[in-house]
Amino acid sequence: MSDFNPFAALIEDNEDTNKNKTVLNVKSINCILEEIFGFTLDIKTSEKQQLLFLEEVSKTFSRKDLDLQILQHALFDRLFMCNEENLIIKDAKKTFRNAHSYETKVIIYLYNCYRNVNDDDNLVTEDKAKVKSLIIQNAVTAFIQSEIYEGQQLEEQLIEILRDGLLYYDSFFKDTCKGVLEEDDGGEAFLKEKLSHILLLVTSEIEKSNIITIDYRIFNILNIFTTEEYLGCIFLDVKPKKFAVGSDYAKTPLGAVLNISILPKVPNAIYEHFQDPTDQASIVSAEGILWTNVDKLTHHIHAFVLNLLTSSQQVKNKTLEWLGLCLKSNADRGKLWNAQSPPELNPSNYTNVSDGFMINFGNVMLRLCQPFCHDFKDKKILKVDPTYCSVPNEQHSKKGIHLLDLANETCLIPNDSDNEEEKLLIADKYNFVTECFYFAHKAINLGYQVTVDKLVRLNHEVGRMERAYLDALAQAAGNNELVDTLKRRMTSTYWLCQVAVNRNFDQSHQTFAPLNEIPIIFPLLETIPSTLKFIPEFIIENIVCYLVFLRRFNPKIFEERGFEKLKPILSFILIYMGSPERMKNPHVRARLAEALESLLPHHNDEPPGFNAFGGYQREMLFTEHEHRNEIVGSLLKVFVGIEMTGQSVEFEQKFNYRRPMYTVMNYLWTKDEYKTHFKMLAENAEKNMEAVTPPLFLRFINLLMNDAVYLLDEALANMAKLKEMQIARQNGEWDSLPVQERTQNLGYMHHIGMIAKFDNILGRDTIKTLEKLTSEITIVFTHATMVDRVAAMLNYFLYNLVGPKKKNFKVKDQKEYSFDPATTVLNICKIYVNLKGSDSFCLAISQDGRSYSPQLFTLAEDVLIRIGGGVLIGELKEVATRVAEKAQEQQASEEAIAEAPEHFLDPIMSTLMTDPVILPSSKQTVDRTTIARHLLSDQTDPFNRAPLSMDQVIPNAELAEEIRKWIKERKNK
Repeated sequence: MSDFNPFAALIEDNEDTNKNKTVLNVKSINCILEEIFGFTLDIKTSEKQQLLFLEEVSKTFSRKDLDLQILQHALFDRLFMCNEENLIIKDAKKTFRNAHSYETKVIIYLYNCYRNVNDDDNLVTEDKAKVKSLIIQNAVTAFIQSEIYEGQQLEEQLIEILRDGLLYYDSFFKDTCKGVLEEDDGGEAFLKEKLSHILLLVTSEIEKSNIITIDYRIFNILNIFTTEEYLGCIFLDVKPKKFAVGSDYAKTPLGAVLNISILPKVPNAIYEHFQDPTDQASIVSAEGILWTNVDKLTHHIHAFVLNLLTSSQQVKNKTLEWLGLCLKSNADRGKLWNAQSPPELNPSNYTNVSDGFMINFGNVMLRLCQPFCHDFKDKKILKVDPTYCSVPNEQHSKKGIHLLDLANETCLIPNDSDNEEEKLLIADKYNFVTECFYFAHKAINLGYQVTVDKLVRLNHEVGRMERAYLDALAQAAGNNELVDTLKRRMTSTYWLCQVAVNRNFDQSHQTFAPLNEIPIIFPLLETIPSTLKFIPEFIIENIVCYLVFLRRFNPKIFEERGFEKLKPILSFILIYMGSPERMKNPHVRARLAEALESLLPHHNDEPPGFNAFGGYQREMLFTEHEHRNEIVGSLLKVFVGIEMTGQSVEFEQKFNYRRPMYTVMNYLWTKDEYKTHFKMLAENAEKNMEAVTPPLFLRFINLLMNDAVYLLDEALANMAKLKEMQIARQNGEWDSLPVQERTQNLGYMHHIGMIAKFDNILGRDTIKTLEKLTSEITIVFTHATMVDRVAAMLNYFLYNLVGPKKKNFKVKDQKEYSFDPATTVLNICKIYVNLKGSDSFCLAISQDGRSYSPQLFTLAEDVLIRIGGGVLIGELKEVATRVAEKAQEQQASEEAIAEAPEHFLDPIMSTLMTDPVILPSSKQTVDRTTIARHLLSDQTDPFNRAPLSMDQVIPNAELAEEIRKWIKERKNK
């Protein structure tokens, strides 16, 4: 460039010029150059061929023919004519049809010349190269010395060329950039500044687009930056001057494209594409268009990012660095407080990128994962190294890692090993497959999971449900990558299964990936792979989120994929749900029960026609899966695990977790195979009722009873409150109150109603589960450890629902609160009938002094007749008769042992002890059945909270003998 002098032609020897003039066989050099550049030195040719006449150049050289020497001056003169006010240009516009001749935009004109010379077949190679070089030299001059062409928007002209993507646009752009780079005086810095400005102009244009209006030619501009390493580096470095928070990534060129979505780009903005949720016809039409556009946009972004990743190693590293820093800067999207804060009060809405941005990010990453996730059977997924998250930030560069802060994530099991080698397993390097896998999961965690959680919460707000559903569904369903990914594979679950059983690591520490498949065999080995200490919980949460989303909004995907594709999902659930050794967090294990519920072949809450594909493939999971025998045990383990000491969750939260468990149990109970599994666990419990570690089924039943008592009691109390409030409102007692107080009362009544509905639903499900279990299993319920509680619970609720207090719970709009006392009464009566063969049960009913009276079953019979339960009356009469008989027998026995000494009585239950034991810590003496029942829920001494188990209690043989003798003496009197 520095050797170029546009005035050089002025001092050329005219004779030498003529001598050097090249004459071609077909066309003269003059004709060729006239066609390429659209100008001439001959006035007659100008008029005849509509070419711009360069009068000054013609006079200067006193000639009419162009050649390569004169061309330098002629082109320079022509460029100075690029002005809308130039008289020659104005005249040409009036008469010329050849627009190239009167083009007024400098860069556009030079590009057209560049195209023409490339299309020319007459110039010899050497001359063509000289002409192209001259064009590029002038383009470079225009950019470096833009003040020469005052008023010309050179950057916008280049953007226009790139956007149109016509022939040779890429080579013209790259040749011009290389020309600037070759400048001795700061060419590299100048090029970066110019291209950065151009990219920010493009970004501004993209920011004004939406999913419908986006001009896909913009990718012509973006893709050109993937063709050279230095261009890719410049592209990835571009950012606005103010760049401080995560949301600023949406103001970069790549981020602006990712931010184009069906969802709003900024907080509290309107939803553009569904103006009237009630207009179903327009919604259906809009959905089709939007899904198509989402898929098209994702395709273009993925292709562009893939080009960056394959451009060069340096550009690949910078791309991964950009993606990693973007995820790190927007990590607050996944925080618990972010999900729970009201949108208008949530600061992260303003400092993080939008939902649409992060969903698109996840879409792109999922597409990048396709080569190794398309089919788990090809085992490519096993190349993913589970120790990726063990690397601290300071070692990332050395290990080839670009996703920061994963070492701070909560993992499946704690890393508290004393073995230093196991404490920090780090491979020598991490491959792209591993990095892409974790990038995708992190993007899903911050994108889909957050958005789907919002969708579910919004669905509870009736007024906004339709709008939220349609907007978010259009972004996260149909043709979009979330569903597409699940259509094709669920390889993450397959990989997690292999990580859970694979300990065959590469001894050289080059990788800790589970490269070789190992068969899954239950029971799992007690030895736990150390790699589980480095797998973040959010991977599990992502999978659960997928399954729950599909179950609620698009269950046909399960059927389309088929049994073989679903098998690893169930294996994964069974491995981690029932194994606290492999995943400590009880919350996440409980959510796996929700995932299991999503795999059920049908759901009662599905509207008619919602799932036209049925549930045959999911049914096969429960009838043919090789590990289906583990379902019952794993389900009961997580049911118990969310409440046992050391793994407790919030009291109310456990009911949310258990609700899907009841649904699963209800389904399992329809299969004889699973009934048998329940019975086997019950038989084991019967044989080990007083074992050091209470058997699983016994703990399950105890907690089930606790739930039933709490939920039904709370439900009845809240229904009574609602009754009072409804009466007060109806009687006009609220009318005289201040407006604020009336509003508070209405809010409180709504709040109580919501709680009552929740308790009613769960209480109903709990009683229903108890009824099903007692229809086939009785021994555990009638064992001395449990029978008194079972009888007291049934009596209490039956009395409240059929006795004189039943009117206290009758409110308006009972269905609104899911209050169904008729179903509850039926199920309670069925439980009585199921257990009527047990003498201990009938006796326990009669001994309940709180709720039982001889009239209880008579009242129940009257209600059964009214609610359609008349078929139970005959059997319920049998229960009443047996209870009365046992009551008489017990009365005679109690009279014989009345006035027992105080130290013979259990200090907790105030009943005569039959097998007294001493608690080692508090030294208190209690009955064995009393402490056994207590330890099912709480493994502590009830008197001082010291840790306690049944093997630690000390039989009080001396007191037992004393009681035995006393009873014998009383009976002999």
